[in-house]
Amino acid sequence: MTSAGIDPLNIMSFIARSFAPAYHRRMSFARDRSGWAMLSSLSVVAGLMLAMPTGAQALDAATIARYRAQLADNEAGRFSLLPAAPLVGGQSVPVLDEVVTWDRLRREAYKASFADYAAFLADHADWPAASTIRRLAERSISDDTPGDAIIRHFGRLPPLTAEGKARHALALAAAGQAAAASWARDAWDSAGLDEALEARLLARFGDRFTPADHASRMDRLLWANRITPAGRMLARVDTDTRLWALARIALQKNAPDVAARLGVVPDRLRREMGLMLDEAQWLIRNNRADEGQALLAAGGATARVPGQPGVGLESWLKARLEIGRGLWRGGKPDLAPRVLASHGLDANAMQRQPVAERGLFLDSEWLAGWLALRRLEQPGVALAHFRNARAVAQAPISQARGDYWAGRAAEAAGQPALARQYFAEAARHPDYFYGQLASERLGQPLALSATPLHAADPRTAGNFRAEGRVRALFALADVDRARQTIFLKQLADTAQTAERAQLVAGLAGPLNRPDAGVHAGKAARGTAELAMISAAFPVLPLPDVLAQRFAIIHAITRQESQFDRTARSSANALGLMQLVPATAAEQAQKLGLPASPASRLTDDPVWNVTLGSSYIERLRAAYGGSAPLAVAAYNAGPGNVRRFLAMNGDPKDGDIIDWIESIPFAETRNYVQRVLENAVVYETLYPARAVTKGPNRLSEWLGKGTPG
Repeated sequence: MTSAGIDPLNIMSFIARSFAPAYHRRMSFARDRSGWAMLSSLSVVAGLMLAMPTGAQALDAATIARYRAQLADNEAGRFSLLPAAPLVGGQSVPVLDEVVTWDRLRREAYKASFADYAAFLADHADWPAASTIRRLAERSISDDTPGDAIIRHFGRLPPLTAEGKARHALALAAAGQAAAASWARDAWDSAGLDEALEARLLARFGDRFTPADHASRMDRLLWANRITPAGRMLARVDTDTRLWALARIALQKNAPDVAARLGVVPDRLRREMGLMLDEAQWLIRNNRADEGQALLAAGGATARVPGQPGVGLESWLKARLEIGRGLWRGGKPDLAPRVLASHGLDANAMQRQPVAERGLFLDSEWLAGWLALRRLEQPGVALAHFRNARAVAQAPISQARGDYWAGRAAEAAGQPALARQYFAEAARHPDYFYGQLASERLGQPLALSATPLHAADPRTAGNFRAEGRVRALFALADVDRARQTIFLKQLADTAQTAERAQLVAGLAGPLNRPDAGVHAGKAARGTAELAMISAAFPVLPLPDVLAQRFAIIHAITRQESQFDRTARSSANALGLMQLVPATAAEQAQKLGLPASPASRLTDDPVWNVTLGSSYIERLRAAYGGSAPLAVAAYNAGPGNVRRFLAMNGDPKDGDIIDWIESIPFAETRNYVQRVLENAVVYETLYPARAVTKGPNRLSEWLGKGTPG
């Protein structure tokens, strides 16, 4: 595919003609419902447009200034002025007072009382950062906190931390409630208690704890490398467990008696996964990496308690994944899959594990499969690994990836019918990278249409508008966009049903936040992703001079800012296409455009996308027209792409899909796939604006000569 080049003189002429007179003017998007302020995708969200909540107030300038000042004080850690301080002009807006309180309570620097935390959480447990506030509340409990207040709070919101569980147990015990022992056991089976609470639990519940309880606590402490508190458990466990623990402690401390300690570990615990990992890491630290890697590759790991998953699964899988990746990149692709896959875990059992453990298992199995297929030419082995990865995948992105590669493995193994079955499964997600590649392999067009969702009934919509979080969203519109974004994202992320996601998407119009549709569309993955695709893929009203860049502008904008024109990253990248001011200034200079303040990147969307799209096209030209390399450089920088090329070779000499999967930065690897899949979706939805000819649009973007 040829680069969509645009004459810089035309860009200069367009900006000079249309925007130079308003060079220093701040564009009022909040009140302008035309052009850039109101993106064209909103019209397709039929039936979703929500009215403002009943009782919503129009804020005067003094009120806006007051609440902005209070939120700025929070940001700066100035907590001396209370939210209820007398007004100096302006109105009192109850929901904004709640927002100010929320904003303080979520900050660790703000030392609130337990009563303050509990009172807020009683009515706001569904607000953003609620889990953070709950943890801070549990930490704030002291010996002087009334027991009935503790019991009442945890009756509404069960404790999240070991400290909270311990405080709950002690309060229940003081009240003579039988549930105290169960909560005490939960608190004990953790690595999070300090020495004082540990002593109090032992004094109150020591006769209820069994040697197995102490062994489980010690196991968790050893996985957390908390050697001192683990040592306090040694006298409370059986002899076999004590010998096993002493060996782990010796390994973690790099003690001189490691060999002797390992020599007396009972056979049934000698290959326990925690001990095995400690030994492997000890060998690696002591310049015996080959032995440590071989130990992990040998397999045979066992759980401390037969039939139960180990308490350190996340650490176990994470360490193996890091070592396996290091072996692959270090030129040992034969050893890497054995380290990755010899974890001793069952895919079906892993489906019930928390998301972190599932994700690490998936990544380990996928990489083992990819190395077996693409480096070792073992398609049968690869297929088994891809099946394991697919078994635990719950997000459509991972499902499509697992199915596509299972199809590739089946194809390489001479099983074309099975390969087509896997490709057909992957193709069920045509808005994702591997679903698009699978569709190409099957020779079928992308099916991006679906039956539209029914509009929510008036009662459901009314209840939604009345929610505190939604009222806060509207109240923040003129006060603080960054905090409004926090509420918007959390509403989308917690949308458990298609109807709920649809209601969040309906906020795009009245809030003038097209990113609401993007967030809601992503939240609807697996339930209504295609039915909401128009809302999830907004369209910018580009000037004609940028029409040739339609796909790449939208693809990058959707990934970078989700169409939030005021987005600001932690690296100070700004606006729709997330440009760092220095890069923007350099690009403007190359286009012969006048210097402009950094604020223009968020105030003037045309300026932002003009510079952003010119920059990505400049990168494409530098990489011989390669979109994948240009997109990678847009994310990671040209310097890192030079490293990728030195490490992985030129993709023109190999397989571009393998090259992308070999990018060492997970963020950039994901970024390239997401941007290119976005480009394909936009070109499929709006073929008149496409630069690819189809039907194999993704392969054209990738520069592949063969489909899929």
